[in-house]
Amino acid sequence: MPIEEVVEKYLQLIKTEHFAKYEKDFASRVQIGLNKGYQQGFYEPAMISIVEGIINNLNGLSVSTDRVKISTKSIFIHGNKSQVEFEYYGQRVQRELGDLIFILSVIYNGRKYFEKFTISQFKKDDDKLRWDLSNKEQIYLLSRFPSFRGIRGSIIPMREFNLPNYSGCLGSFNLLFRPGDFVFVSAPQLESSVGNRKSIDIVNISKFWEPPSYYFTYPIPFDWPHIEELFYFWRKLWRHGMPIPFSPPYFIGILGFSRSASNIHEFVDKYLRGNIGELTYSDIGIYNTPAFDFLRELLSAIMRKAQKEKKAEFINFIDEFFRHPYGGNEGGMREGVEFDYEDGGIGIIYTSINLGEGKE
Repeated sequence: MPIEEVVEKYLQLIKTEHFAKYEKDFASRVQIGLNKGYQQGFYEPAMISIVEGIINNLNGLSVSTDRVKISTKSIFIHGNKSQVEFEYYGQRVQRELGDLIFILSVIYNGRKYFEKFTISQFKKDDDKLRWDLSNKEQIYLLSRFPSFRGIRGSIIPMREFNLPNYSGCLGSFNLLFRPGDFVFVSAPQLESSVGNRKSIDIVNISKFWEPPSYYFTYPIPFDWPHIEELFYFWRKLWRHGMPIPFSPPYFIGILGFSRSASNIHEFVDKYLRGNIGELTYSDIGIYNTPAFDFLRELLSAIMRKAQKEKKAEFINFIDEFFRHPYGGNEGGMREGVEFDYEDGGIGIIYTSINLGEGKE
């Protein structure tokens, strides 16, 4: 079955030195961007320029070996903060959805098998390693995802979205600290920790550290004679949404999850191994279909804006994202997406792991 080939090739890839080198290069580029910001003495209102710097540093990073290619492309859409409207304890409020979306796709035989993303907000520390979290409405938005819609002056489509948050990591925060690093934490974890306080310090942040949740205690080797039968049984249960009485037969990064990282290197390791973010497409099992649709609509809006403004860089980015179809002819550009052509900014970092060609 192709899915077994995808998993096997993926597991082989993430154990290679080429993969480790890509992680190091990715993390280094992010750190360089943040370090420059701190050296320039930036303040939070200028945060967007730092995000843009990170995006520019990462764009075009790629490595190819043995017909496998890992590449990261990124874009930054200039404009006002892309806000959405939602209900917050009986009041209609408007808040920024996020600074940056991290997306990861696993591709094989010319189509996507898995995809994840997380919507992240960046926060800068003060001189005492403390972060201002007085914007309770945005924390509420990214942790609970109430019904929301884009508004005028926002690139977010202007229809109502109702997104589940199965993983608890659809929304997240990157808490920056000197000389150029960040702590990554899921929005629900941050909300539960900060409570009614208006800030959080490094001591409380350390409570987020977690043991790996994506390593199985007793991995079964690929040469085990009944591996195909076991995987087939597990796959059938998962496809139909039934409880699974045992773990998958081996470590599958893209199906694992993690909600925090203590530094950039740890974040990049978890991001590239598919352990961060919401599973928004999977060739097997259950995934977050509303979030899958939201991402396609957002990217379709960006494409229409880019076509109107004749911005080839953005057009090429969206074309690359949709170049590989999803299984069952799902996905693709969405027509009739209503949004504000004139304004609204956001950044997107898209990493694809293309495992090459194999048996159909």
